[in-house]
Amino acid sequence: MIKQISIEENAARNEYQETLYRLDNRDDPKHPKTGTFSGLHQEILTYERLKKELAIYEKWKNRYWRIAND
Repeated sequence: MIKQISIEENAARNEYQETLYRLDNRDDPKHPKTGTFSGLHQEILTYERLKKELAIYEKWKNRYWRIAND
């Protein structure tokens, strides 16, 4: 079942997607995904996850904890 959203929620969603589209330079004809919105939000989720993981890595790296093959 599709969730019903308000006009305001849809406008905010559209603005969010447009912002990601421009930040990813998808309006450039040379971009491999030009003209599509596919995967934009997933890339942001990946970015947020990696940012948290990097913070954990930096914390332990700064404490001079060395893991084999680091």
